[in-house]
Amino acid sequence: MSFRFDIFWRSACGQCPDCGKPLRFSPETSLFERLSNIPSCCSNCGLVLRRKEGFFLGAMVWNYGLIAFGILPVLLLCLSKEWLTIGSTVKIAIGIVLLLPPFIHALAWRFWLGTYYGFLPDQLPSQGRRVDD
Repeated sequence: MSFRFDIFWRSACGQCPDCGKPLRFSPETSLFERLSNIPSCCSNCGLVLRRKEGFFLGAMVWNYGLIAFGILPVLLLCLSKEWLTIGSTVKIAIGIVLLLPPFIHALAWRFWLGTYYGFLPDQLPSQGRRVDD
């Protein structure tokens, strides 16, 4: 099994993993929803982006991973260099853990779609899979 990095990159950049067109929201979608969510399907090819129950767990793993392995090590580095005190580091870490996940949820979801379809490109409708599945 090989990984299709082009599919991952398209998805990470906010494009449909299948057709490559930008994912579009309806005009009445709020700014917060645009930052924290993705459309339910591609407006161009009809690829269902929000699949069956349980599919969102991959996005949660990406969300956790981005914070745990991307943001918190920076705080630990600042603590080790004594740029921050222990108390301020803990307060910043708690704030990040509580406030950041909703804002990077859409990014984590796009990474998850790219990971899923990057490893399983035959699941894309252009490869013969039903659109509504």
